[in-house]
Amino acid sequence: MRSNRTIRLLTRMFLVVSLLFGAVTFAGTTAEAQHWRRGRVVVQPRVFVYPRTYYPRSYGYNRVYFAPSGRVTEGQGYNDGLNDGRHDAKHDKGYNPYSHNDYKYAQTSAYLDGYRRGYEDGYQREG
Repeated sequence: MRSNRTIRLLTRMFLVVSLLFGAVTFAGTTAEAQHWRRGRVVVQPRVFVYPRTYYPRSYGYNRVYFAPSGRVTEGQGYNDGLNDGRHDAKHDKGYNPYSHNDYKYAQTSAYLDGYRRGYEDGYQREG
């Protein structure tokens, strides 16, 4: 009986040792990136591949003009409204300043007031 236990124990110990030896042998180490050449260690750099970052272009849509103080001014609204009003009158579109993106996405009430006055002036001048 004792000999059977001893044989089983030795067999199990042999399997554990061989499994550990195999795991250490096949496990990757940092020394794999190096090799010897004429007595010197040559380190090969690793290549890292990073995902590309994508920055979409704005194409000028929904532009907001800021004054040096950081606020949109009434004069800028007037100029934008004047241009949009002239364009609508020139192309025989109806009087509708509320349909333009400059008006829809305005940041301040001063810009809106200037835009409405500029749109009216531009529409009347061209029409």
